[in-house]
Amino acid sequence: MMLTEEILVQKFTTVNKERCPELGNLLQHCHVELVNFYWGSQPKLFQHFVIYSPTQLFNSVNAYKGIFREVAQNLGISEAICMNATRIIRDPGSTLKQTNPVLWLELQLVVAQHLQLSE
Repeated sequence: MMLTEEILVQKFTTVNKERCPELGNLLQHCHVELVNFYWGSQPKLFQHFVIYSPTQLFNSVNAYKGIFREVAQNLGISEAICMNATRIIRDPGSTLKQTNPVLWLELQLVVAQHLQLSE
């Protein structure tokens, strides 16, 4: 049975929350996605989890990158990386809005929701 990207993201999030309960609070303010890409002359599939977090939480989330990587590898995914969602959506040179509007909207939502909670 092939696991879908959504199921793998759910498993990744659940396992991280179970391993480290404080991650549950952090991850609810983040967007987690499984990214697939092919590399090499005879293309080989590589996958990694990306945890997008608002600027205010980035250092806290990034502090757990070792746990994220270990959980990813236990799920058969090569890597897990943390990215600053605020920086991505505010980058004037970014083409994300045109190339992947759904992801761009997801990141907008993550940043806006965290700002509302901070007020």
